[in-house]
Amino acid sequence: MALKHNIEVKYPAIFRDEGTYWGVRFPDVPDAQTFGNSVQAAADNAANALAVTLFDQEPPRASDPRFWKLASTEFVVWITMAEPQFGAGTTTPASSN
Repeated sequence: MALKHNIEVKYPAIFRDEGTYWGVRFPDVPDAQTFGNSVQAAADNAANALAVTLFDQEPPRASDPRFWKLASTEFVVWITMAEPQFGAGTTTPASSN
């Protein structure tokens, strides 16, 4: 079953300071990895990466990040993608961050 276009999708993302950019990965959605030159750019890119990755698949259940062990250069942000927009007239999925 594909992602329903009228639902809110929310996943914890691990942001990692890579020195010159911020890397983002989703343990629950491993194919949705991205980066940005600032935390805000990385968050925007993360919402888009989620939308593209989950476009044609059932969204997996989100984990509880309270039990994750993070490196000192990492922190968790919940990325929310509400009512993603796809199709003609859109160049990328719309994020709600």
